[in-house]
Amino acid sequence: MRLLLLASAFTFSIAAQNVIDRVAVVIGTKAITESEVILEARLTAFLNQQPLDLSAGPRRAAADRLVDQQLIRNEMQIGGYPMPPETEGDAALRKFRQENYSSIPAFRAALQKYDLTEEQVKHHLLWQVAALRFTDQRFHLMIPTPPTQSADRVISGAASTDGAEDPMDLWLKQARAGTRIQFKKEAFQ
Repeated sequence: MRLLLLASAFTFSIAAQNVIDRVAVVIGTKAITESEVILEARLTAFLNQQPLDLSAGPRRAAADRLVDQQLIRNEMQIGGYPMPPETEGDAALRKFRQENYSSIPAFRAALQKYDLTEEQVKHHLLWQVAALRFTDQRFHLMIPTPPTQSADRVISGAASTDGAEDPMDLWLKQARAGTRIQFKKEAFQ
């Protein structure tokens, strides 16, 4: 009996050490966790060289971007749009670093300030390349790729000059309307 109690206590203490990440948004059957929302906010602030703000408003904006990204991923998968090779992520990271930082130590200091890794930034930049290619192919838009903006800002900022709504924005609105999206309010308080 004692052995069973000790084993149970040991198992419970190990389980208690594991942090459980709470769900922030559900898009159809895909869950986005609070840590993914925070990572998106960190990456966007880092790439745009803005002060890091993890209050409720910026976290909610990051969650909205992640919803759009998931809808785009779904469409890319359905349409058979390929992801670019990893080497393009390396090239995008190198270009971003060269254009925004005077040295590798300065770049690494900025990563540390935003609590990010090179791999996270590279993965995000690779996603931007994929999202912009999808947008160009799917909606026939020619959008320049400023390296310091997130793909989501570039895509959503691509309004047409004649006052008509951008086809990408229209598609995202329709995709959002046709998808069950649930924001968990406790994740944004």
